[in-house]
Amino acid sequence: YGFSNLLTPLLVRGVPLVMTRDRKPRAVLGDLARTGATVFPGMPVFYQAFCELDDVPELPQLRICISAGAPLSLPVAQKFRERFGHAIHSFYGSSECGGICYDRDAALQEQGFVGTRMEGVEVELLDPEAPASRIRVRSRAAGDGYFPQPDEEKLGGGSFAPDDLVSRDATGGFRIVGRVSDVINVAGKKVNPAEVEAVLLAFPGVREAVVFGRASALRNEEVAACLVADGSVVEQELLESCRQRLSGWQVPKRIFFVSELPVNERGKLSRRVLAERFADEGLRITRS
Repeated sequence: YGFSNLLTPLLVRGVPLVMTRDRKPRAVLGDLARTGATVFPGMPVFYQAFCELDDVPELPQLRICISAGAPLSLPVAQKFRERFGHAIHSFYGSSECGGICYDRDAALQEQGFVGTRMEGVEVELLDPEAPASRIRVRSRAAGDGYFPQPDEEKLGGGSFAPDDLVSRDATGGFRIVGRVSDVINVAGKKVNPAEVEAVLLAFPGVREAVVFGRASALRNEEVAACLVADGSVVEQELLESCRQRLSGWQVPKRIFFVSELPVNERGKLSRRVLAERFADEGLRITRS
């Protein structure tokens, strides 16, 4: 992401870069205003933080905001547009094959939408009959393979098959709905965390949500969720909303309210880490 959106414009077009040693969101926002930067390739964690700052500077020179590296929450993108007057364009790619899709229009109407395939990139649905499928990407930017342990089925011969689950609409646009490793197995029924997160995020007062599986002696796994929410959110009303919009096996059996969702230095959440952290929590819905 950094190579394609920062170093490549510098090397190919001589586009000047603004570097900052301070990665605090307020410092980054201040540097954008001070230097008159026109393009900001960021990660969702920065856009979320920008929306929560007070006394933000104006950004009259900023033209394009790009998000990649982790899924961009639709409510965050909409809030950022309302506050700063800029839409966020989602960029979907990987280290193995470079850019795959780009949301040029940035209508910000659908969770997980990443736009259409980029020029020179072919995207094949591996299971075109399924609601969501893994894809195979063919591109001149695809790596030759993994080293020292090759996996030719996944990467090689000019193609790459990421672990993301993707759907394609009638216009050729793609939406990321989850990852193969994230699917929760509830007594043999498969639950896509992204579908549950969309329902949770639609509830008034819920600002962030991440859904993951916890071990269950009866069901193999059960659905759990971590939320960042306003104090106005009532747990029973939230669960009732989930029951009305989801199948029974998709409704979270555990909800943990936290002050913030833990992310790594790349701004990514790990469902596995959350599952380990809350593995021994009791049966009650809790706030922390």
